[in-house]
Amino acid sequence: MTDKDLTTDSGARKQEPGQLQGDLPFRLLVEQVKEYAVALLDPQGNISSWNAGAEQITKYRGSEVIGKHFSLLHPKEELRSGAPERELAIARSLGSLDLQGWRLKKDGSRFWAAITLTALYDQGENLAGFALIAHDNTEKRASDEALVKSRNMLERLFETAPDGIVVVDDNGVIRRTNQQAEITFGYMREEMLGQRIELLVPERYHKHHRQHRRNYFADPRARKMGIGLELYGRHKDGHEIPVDIMLNPIETPDGTWVFAVIRDITSQRQGEAKILELNLALRNQLEQLGASNKELESFSYSVSHDLRAPLRHIIGFVDLLNAKAGNVLDEKSRHYLEVISEAANKMGLLIDDLLAFSRMGRSEMMKGWVDLGLLVREIVNDLESDSKEREIQWDIAPLPIVLGDAAMLRQVLINLIGNAVKFTRSREEAKIAIGAIDQEQETEIFVRDNGVGFDEAYASKLFGLFQRLHANEEFEGTGVGLAIVQRIVLRHGGRVWAEGAVDGGATFRFSLPKGLNPAP
Repeated sequence: MTDKDLTTDSGARKQEPGQLQGDLPFRLLVEQVKEYAVALLDPQGNISSWNAGAEQITKYRGSEVIGKHFSLLHPKEELRSGAPERELAIARSLGSLDLQGWRLKKDGSRFWAAITLTALYDQGENLAGFALIAHDNTEKRASDEALVKSRNMLERLFETAPDGIVVVDDNGVIRRTNQQAEITFGYMREEMLGQRIELLVPERYHKHHRQHRRNYFADPRARKMGIGLELYGRHKDGHEIPVDIMLNPIETPDGTWVFAVIRDITSQRQGEAKILELNLALRNQLEQLGASNKELESFSYSVSHDLRAPLRHIIGFVDLLNAKAGNVLDEKSRHYLEVISEAANKMGLLIDDLLAFSRMGRSEMMKGWVDLGLLVREIVNDLESDSKEREIQWDIAPLPIVLGDAAMLRQVLINLIGNAVKFTRSREEAKIAIGAIDQEQETEIFVRDNGVGFDEAYASKLFGLFQRLHANEEFEGTGVGLAIVQRIVLRHGGRVWAEGAVDGGATFRFSLPKGLNPAP
């Protein structure tokens, strides 16, 4: 025990000379007290008396300590610092000493003791010894320390809270603020404490705010301030700050106060404004894109339709020329007619596909329950009858029933399965697998083949209009089929993608949102 740990009563006087032992009834009472350890010491500090309370607190029996120095209760660090002798000297000098510190029990464990050490004198005013009274305050000390820790933690939470906190009494006077309140409003807390809360309110709201404050204290409860309204605080420099405020009443010895948590939502408001601006710009772009798409579809349809008549004339006149003058034309002229005929027929196919593509964007969807498994079987049967000379191994897994336009989904499957048949033409044994994968948010349909495949670096181009990755001499086509697939799937709320490798086959996939699928 150091000098800093000692608490003295400088006003205490030396005991008046009297009998050391006292009356017998008083001695009996002291000996039976169990809440306090009471011991008598001789002038040197040796124990001469030890009550039941001392036995209970220290676990030493009287016979074990009588005649021994009271320093046996001191921890080693106290002994090294000379605390026992110092305590006796101070008590002898001042008459009494009050102190608190750790003391030892018989088993070596410690307890926190509140101690009073009083000097005793005989009738000749000679020091007769000391009275030591101690109480075990271990639990109280632990409780006090826990309370201090709790208060310190609450204080740290108060100070480091991410929102401004202002505590206001029932007269509207600011009693406490935290660091974030200083940042939010630009005032040092010394400038806010003692001021009315209207210091932080825009002047245009003062009158209404005072009335709202009175109303709140008439019915104090935890609630958000100004529900449905835009609230503003006033910065020290005069500019207004958009805020959210939560009010909580707290009871204090001085009455009901309000604990206001204030959040600066300037960044949030700016973000909301930016989102609104972006949404408006996006809406305008979508409207412009929609209008452009409609114009493009209308133009495509018109051009394709208007090209059909002159194209029929070209094909008709080529056929007529072949019929009437074919025998008299030389070989080169007949070759020219063949080139014109082939080009015209190819153009006819392009026009037909372009019209089909345009119709897929213009036609109304007729939704209903569609059995994809049934569609696939019908398509495969048709394709097998057209390719009887080929060896095709089909692997068709169970497929789901979905909600969609049957004609459109049929076209998707025709295009994908037809491509698989076409691009496996060079294989002695073609292998084509068709199946479904049940994903968390969507149902995925795939068509896989062991055909010539494609370079996956160009996968993103596959679904573009008139995009082809193979020469027409290798595989016929117009480059519109996969664009039609993508347009139909997108109209159903799904997505399309492809995987493949050169000479390693290809897998084409499309998905439909799970919400469109009925129960199995």
